[in-house]
Amino acid sequence: MIDETDLKILNALLSNSRASTTKIASQLNISNVATQARINKMEKLGIIKSYTAQIDYNLIDYKTTAYIGIYLEKAKNYPEVLAQLEQVPYITEAHFTTGTYSIFAKILAKDNLHLMEILSEQIQNIDGIARTETFISLNKGIHKSMQLT
Repeated sequence: MIDETDLKILNALLSNSRASTTKIASQLNISNVATQARINKMEKLGIIKSYTAQIDYNLIDYKTTAYIGIYLEKAKNYPEVLAQLEQVPYITEAHFTTGTYSIFAKILAKDNLHLMEILSEQIQNIDGIARTETFISLNKGIHKSMQLT
C-alpha cells in the first residue's frame, strides 16, 4: 500500500506538518508533482487524517495534565459512555483498554481545582461509569512523534 518514499514523506510531515511540498520533494530528490500525488493518495487512503499544531498548553494556562482510569458498570456501556466523554472539552484522548480500567483518558485542566470540578461535575456524573481513578502528571518527560520505518 505504501513504500519507503511514502514513509519518508510521512516522517517529513511528522517533523513539520507545515513543510511545503517543494521542501519535502527537495529533501527526497523527487518532483513536486510526485510528492503531492503521494500525499493525496495517503490522504485518500486515510493514512493522513489531518494536519495539526502542537500547542504548549501550559503557556495558555492549562497547567494540570491528568490521566483518568475509568471503571465501567458494564463493558457493553462503552459506546454510550464514550459518546458522553467526547462532550467533555477537556478530554483530549480516551482509549478502550485491557487490564484494570475499561477506559483510560487524558485531561487538560487549568489547575487542580479545575480538574476536581471536571471530575465531579462532568465525568463522574456520566451514566455507566462506576468509578474513576486519577493520576496527575508532574512532568511530560517525552513528547514526540514516532518516526516510521
